[in-house]
Amino acid sequence: MTETAQMLKQVGLRQRLALFGRRCYVSFYVLAGLYAAVLLTFRLTGKFPSRIDPYTLLAIPAGALVLGFLLYRRPTDPELARLVDQRSGTKDLYLTATLLEKSPGEYKPLVARDAEQHASEIKPDSVVPFTWQRRLLNSAVTLGVLLAATLWFPQFDPFGDVQAAQAEENRKKDLQESRKATKLRTAQLKKKGDGLSEESKQVEKAIEDLKKAFQTAKREDRKGNAQKLAEHQKKLGEKWRKLNNKKLKDLFSKSEDSNQNFGGIKKAKLVKWTRELQDGSTESLQKEIDLIKAELQKLAKTKDPVKKAEMREKIKQRLRDMEELASSKLDSKPLAAAVKRAMKQLEASKREGLSTEALEALSESMDLTKMELREIAQSAKDLENLEQALEAIQQAKQVNGKGELDGEGMEEFQSLEDYEEYYEQLLAQRDGNGTGGDQNGRGGTVEENDDEDSTFVNEKSPAKIRPGKVLLTLKDKGLSDRGDAKQEYRESIQKVKQGVAEAIVKEQIPPGYLDGIKSYFDSLDDGDKDQSNK
Repeated sequence: MTETAQMLKQVGLRQRLALFGRRCYVSFYVLAGLYAAVLLTFRLTGKFPSRIDPYTLLAIPAGALVLGFLLYRRPTDPELARLVDQRSGTKDLYLTATLLEKSPGEYKPLVARDAEQHASEIKPDSVVPFTWQRRLLNSAVTLGVLLAATLWFPQFDPFGDVQAAQAEENRKKDLQESRKATKLRTAQLKKKGDGLSEESKQVEKAIEDLKKAFQTAKREDRKGNAQKLAEHQKKLGEKWRKLNNKKLKDLFSKSEDSNQNFGGIKKAKLVKWTRELQDGSTESLQKEIDLIKAELQKLAKTKDPVKKAEMREKIKQRLRDMEELASSKLDSKPLAAAVKRAMKQLEASKREGLSTEALEALSESMDLTKMELREIAQSAKDLENLEQALEAIQQAKQVNGKGELDGEGMEEFQSLEDYEEYYEQLLAQRDGNGTGGDQNGRGGTVEENDDEDSTFVNEKSPAKIRPGKVLLTLKDKGLSDRGDAKQEYRESIQKVKQGVAEAIVKEQIPPGYLDGIKSYFDSLDDGDKDQSNK
């Protein structure tokens, strides 16, 4: 390769890079101008209410590179030769050499010789110098200004379009979050499986163990029977306290006045739903939810705006009824949350862009509502079974106290009702009134004879007085006013009974213990009355 050809090649390489850089630089400022115009239009008019992310600025240099490549045109050899002549002052020497290279002529060797002599003196970097530092600095400053405008230039909203778009975006975000919450709760409930939950299985096992204890009871082993019954009573009582939360307390607080239970609103189906839940059933509620889902499918296919509005109102009323049940009677936060999300999703379905997604989310919320209701019904059923078991234990303890508790012949008993009925019969046979035989009396009066001998011994208890509440203190000698001490005693007993009643509610005393506690404190009043009669 001759000196001339090598020099022109180096100049050509630098020229191509310079041309490409120049195209990119020009394209950069064109795109930056467009970006600034769009940004100002968005911020000043609000007609295109879309948020411009700062990362979009990266599109300017990327687009400049693409445009630079598309707009690039490779320089020809005569153009490079003319550039060398202009920058080196060779007066068209290399242009002539380039043009004469492919044509015959007498002066070709002379021109080539002169070009070779000057080629070594020409420096390519002086012919095509690179001035990229200034342009790069300008580009960086331009990007910085656009970034500042993107971050801090205020958003004007003269036509209200930005506010409307923001509200729509918030609705869409809320819908997505509610759908996410529904799926999360559904996944939690599905982990428990379609059958009984672990808590229900434990309750079922505890009741079966109690039945076995009834069947294995021995008439002659009263102490062993009492110990076993106490153990089962303690175990079942703990499970009862665990299940007996506020929502189930409210569910079992049955009242004949439905107006009071439901805020004065007479709604037969709410009463029916509550009674079914008390029995551990959700049949009517399941049908109600299936009906809502069927109406949702019709709503999705309906095109008439008037019919759509009517169908939405019917669905909304059904959801209101379920929300009233969840909040006012059951006090179930998960169920109330599911129904509340469903109502919001129904409201979101009015929007054209969210209609399909909102109806799908609403259908998912209804499926979750079914699962929540099954959980409540099962808990109610478990609580009822525990209360029945505790009552059966109380009856068994009374029978055992009379020496009649025996499991022989109970193998055919299936339910707790069988045991309760059997124990009631035993207690009725053993409890007689008056005189009339060893067991069952029919009334009558027994005359007293003080002259007859008896084994009664008049003794005083040697027990020491234990520290407790002072009922009466006398500091003066003499007789007290009649009835003062007795009145204070009665007032103290009344306060104690009131405190016990509050403790029963607060500490959640199982049903099996209530009769004994009540009988004991009632006996204090009876004893006081007997003393006053004497």
